[in-house]
Amino acid sequence: MILKPLDREARQTAARLSKKLARAFLNFPMLKENDRLLVALSGGKDSLSMLYLLTRLQKSWKTPFYIKALHIRSDFSGCSADERMEEIIDSWGVDYEILDVPIRGRLKPGRSLNCYWCSTQRRMELLRYAEAHDFGVIALGHHQDDVLETLLMNMAYKGEISTMMPVMKYDRYPQRVIRPLCYIKEREIVEFAELMGFSTYATSCPYGQTSKRLEARKALELLASRGEYVKDKMFESMSRVNLDYLPVQDGPEVPSAG
Repeated sequence: MILKPLDREARQTAARLSKKLARAFLNFPMLKENDRLLVALSGGKDSLSMLYLLTRLQKSWKTPFYIKALHIRSDFSGCSADERMEEIIDSWGVDYEILDVPIRGRLKPGRSLNCYWCSTQRRMELLRYAEAHDFGVIALGHHQDDVLETLLMNMAYKGEISTMMPVMKYDRYPQRVIRPLCYIKEREIVEFAELMGFSTYATSCPYGQTSKRLEARKALELLASRGEYVKDKMFESMSRVNLDYLPVQDGPEVPSAG
């Protein structure tokens, strides 16, 4: 057993984050009764925290659902977890599988590896596995900061207001993709991983940071320097769009100033 026993602060933090997870489940149609949930486990602090919180929620949620964790192990060095992660998951009593997928050969000649391409390959393997093993839902470990960074990136570089959805479906696949951590900030996950004792075992992908995302992260932290509530307000704003005060072409009539 490599995890330390939970102290009072760890238990209180787990309870607080579990409430945020439950809020996401209530506000967005993430799960149905008896759903089979496949948790995408990278081995990083985000996916490990998500898995623990999901197993905690599973015990008290109003409708039953099944959880299995899947780690896609690629042939790129530095991107895969090790046996210590398996020991952590075993201690939680979660069904777990490692799927070896050699994706290096899929990279076209002259193309360099990037985070978007690699994540697309992994996402495709997740969907294929879910379809083959009768999983209706796939959980990804993106947190609130990821959602807001993507919002800023899409505004700055794509010229559109869009981001990662808490719940979405692909046209070609029947599975729902959910992001249960959408109300939880990265800072909270970092603190939780430290308290839980698995931050030193969590992995991180060396290809996982792009210059655009780093710029968006800096911009987000600058905006939130007045207080973490800014991130909550930014997230909330995406569900409170006032088209009367946005320059939408062929949009509504000119609004009255008074």
